[in-house]
Amino acid sequence: LPAKELPDTLEEMEPLFAAVAHGCLGRRCLEVLEDVYSKRIVRGEMLFIQNKLGALSANLELLSNFFEVPWIKPSSDLTDEDKAWILSSAGFSLRALGRLREAAQPMQVGMHSRANQENWRNASIDANNLSELQMTLGEVKQAVDYAEQSIDFAERSGEVFLQESTRSVLAAALHQAGAIVEAEKLFRESEAMQKRRVPEYSYLFSLRGFRFCDLLLHNGKFREVQERARETLNNEKEGWYSLLSIALDKLSLGRAIMLQAQIEGTRDFSHALNYLHQAIQDLRQAERQDYLPRGLFARAVLYRSQNEFALAWADLEEAREIAERGEMKFYLADYHLEASKLQMASGKKEKAKEHLEKAAQMIAEMGYGRRKPEVEELRQQLQSI
Repeated sequence: LPAKELPDTLEEMEPLFAAVAHGCLGRRCLEVLEDVYSKRIVRGEMLFIQNKLGALSANLELLSNFFEVPWIKPSSDLTDEDKAWILSSAGFSLRALGRLREAAQPMQVGMHSRANQENWRNASIDANNLSELQMTLGEVKQAVDYAEQSIDFAERSGEVFLQESTRSVLAAALHQAGAIVEAEKLFRESEAMQKRRVPEYSYLFSLRGFRFCDLLLHNGKFREVQERARETLNNEKEGWYSLLSIALDKLSLGRAIMLQAQIEGTRDFSHALNYLHQAIQDLRQAERQDYLPRGLFARAVLYRSQNEFALAWADLEEAREIAERGEMKFYLADYHLEASKLQMASGKKEKAKEHLEKAAQMIAEMGYGRRKPEVEELRQQLQSI
């Protein structure tokens, strides 16, 4: 047995991992799920192994014990409610690890099972996660559809937190689709709802705050983003912030400082680079392959601004490899767009055109509306060279 009832590290949890494997082999899946996995490893809504330890690979291995056919058929010893939970959890871990196509089916089955059980709270969370999954796959319309479904489930659940959170997911999807004004309105609405629920927090925080900061940066509001990211990073001191949330706050802050240096012409990118280094390191520690390309793209932009082209290409190529492996068309379009800018900065006009046309085609096919103005601006710049 582990020395602690609630171990703090993966090493300390090893006996619990063995208990899960042996318990499931002994056809005691339900007991193991409730008394070991849920109570001592995941720890309910804390999601300790994912959020605090960033051990998504270890979590997926644990979950495999509860399947007869991974990731399709959960153990027949589980209840219908637990089967839906296991499917959704496996889908979430697969997505985080960059295995998006594998993640889609268990997440969809889990969501439909919970909806059939009228478990509106968890069905809403599943639809929320599916919206983000579809966006990364480049299915923008489906991302919007799942986000709207998530709001519907949240309203049925009566849970205020979900009602505010799901609005931010729809806002993020609309932002990527190019509906900027509608997206900002929804973000402001979500933030107002949060303030009524927890008045001590001025701004949307965690993933909701990151999504809003992404839109604000799109609108050039770097000072507001710096204020928001610095304040929400202070929430980390309370000890409940996830590794992902901390990484994304640092990413927002690094991007905002970089944008300020670019607009004001100071050319001092040292503070921005420090935050981006930290964000990428934290995303690696959190095992979030579904978010890591965002950090790599941001750092590549900074390196390009400093004429550090070799370093920029290194980050871009790593992001491309992750995106291709996970069929992340959303990030592949971003890759070609930034590669075009990098080739143009290097004086390679024809290669810049090739990347731009690939990006333009993908952006049009996906309905990735927020990038269309960039495409047109780049075309004009290339024509003027």
